[in-house]
Amino acid sequence: MRQARLSINGDGQPDGYTFFFQIATDGERRACCVKVDAPDIHEASALFREKWPIIESMARDGIKTGTVEDGVITLVMP
Repeated sequence: MRQARLSINGDGQPDGYTFFFQIATDGERRACCVKVDAPDIHEASALFREKWPIIESMARDGIKTGTVEDGVITLVMP
């Protein structure tokens, strides 16, 4: 997993953090990313870890239903 800080909004605060990961399904790997809105990387990481079962389930559902754009699943968490 890796993370990236998103662009800075007008008040100098980050818009959120994006975490990149891969899901293996049926012998294939799919690139996934999830955007987490949080005031700092520590809270964003904690939220990502806390919500991992839900994130993984949503990513697998997206792969299964075919709602994947360009091979990348993008999820947004408030």
